Amino acid sequence: MKRLAAKGAALEAGQAVRLVPASGAASRMFKALASSNEEALKQLDAQWHRFPFRSAAEATGLCDTTADRLDAVMVRLGLPNMPKGGLPFHTYPSETRTAFEEHMHEWKATLLEDPSPHVHFTLPEEGQAMWKERIQQWAAKIGVAISTSVQHLSTDTMATGTDGRPFVHEDGTPMFRPGGHGALLRNLNDVALAHPGAYVSIKNIDNVRPTTAHEEVLPWRKALLGLTAELDEARVQAIKALEEGNTRPAELWLGRGIAHPSAPRPDGVSALRSALDRPLLVAGMVRNEGEPGGGPFWLLDDEGTLRAQIVESAEMDLGNPLIGNCIAGATHFNPVDLICVMHNDQGVPYDLSRFVDPRRDFLVSKSHAGRPLIGLEHPGLWNGSMGRWNTLFVEVPSRTFAPVKTVFDLLRPAHQA
Repeated sequence: MKRLAAKGAALEAGQAVRLVPASGAASRMFKALASSNEEALKQLDAQWHRFPFRSAAEATGLCDTTADRLDAVMVRLGLPNMPKGGLPFHTYPSETRTAFEEHMHEWKATLLEDPSPHVHFTLPEEGQAMWKERIQQWAAKIGVAISTSVQHLSTDTMATGTDGRPFVHEDGTPMFRPGGHGALLRNLNDVALAHPGAYVSIKNIDNVRPTTAHEEVLPWRKALLGLTAELDEARVQAIKALEEGNTRPAELWLGRGIAHPSAPRPDGVSALRSALDRPLLVAGMVRNEGEPGGGPFWLLDDEGTLRAQIVESAEMDLGNPLIGNCIAGATHFNPVDLICVMHNDQGVPYDLSRFVDPRRDFLVSKSHAGRPLIGLEHPGLWNGSMGRWNTLFVEVPSRTFAPVKTVFDLLRPAHQA
């Protein structure tokens, strides 16, 4: 692990970029408070002094009036409606940092040889200019380069009612809604085009720990980068060997955990080149401790190839006992700690749309203005959108995974600086 971590830390300037999907609002974090859950309200009152946004709230003077409950104070501050990345996450002796800032600090500390490592954030359309300006100010202070983008409106999908008919607004116009994180494939493709040949690290906005925890988590992140670079270099050499008629390096490369041990191997130079000449995903996995979400499985893609895949529970027929048993036996969980190789052996970026498994879009149950609806979501960014990629799963320690799904997760030891 130390060898790979050293290799990852020594990547040259511009050889790696971080992409952080950050367009989602923080509303889910405050769901229990918004529904006036009494236990949640009691916990908020009792632990108020520990929350990282307490000082910002008290500076407004809103907390000085007994007429305002603390949950109402947060609403008046606009916390539930702002991007999750803009929320204060960690309190230090001299400052409080948002999740946006912490991702920039972490990426800066990861790439020791890059004087200005690059971070790309996807942002919501509403308030985009304001957040981009703030992020640029933080980036200048921290010493990183940043870029931003928004989800393309063309990726929105039409919603239906529970009767299967189009869901319409009060004015009779049909509702289109964002098509899930799979809609960000175009954004990811744009990052690959803007940084040809670079490895792209993807992490969720809420999975970031304070700098005081860097010694616990960064060696593993660097090791994922180092392993990815090693695999990419071996892939390039294997393709070069194929051009000379030598198939052995390609067969060994697929045998490193990328191809299923019992699946038939591609036969011949052409088939082996096709197997190697596609994007590569190196995905860190943590032990399954009951968190909801996706995990690593072997899955037949739409081309009939058995591939290592991250599959979300929303994609599965949970009423099928066979699938239920498969999930119950799952040992690992996807924390979204991913490194992507999105260029060919010549360093030219792939067209990522060629490697989507189109069968893996799925339906979700949502609501709007109190009315239930069914939404269509594109194949997930690290699920069906990478359905034809080569994927290698690597176990990483659970301490590298500290998501903030509710506001009370900010009180966990993993988020104390």
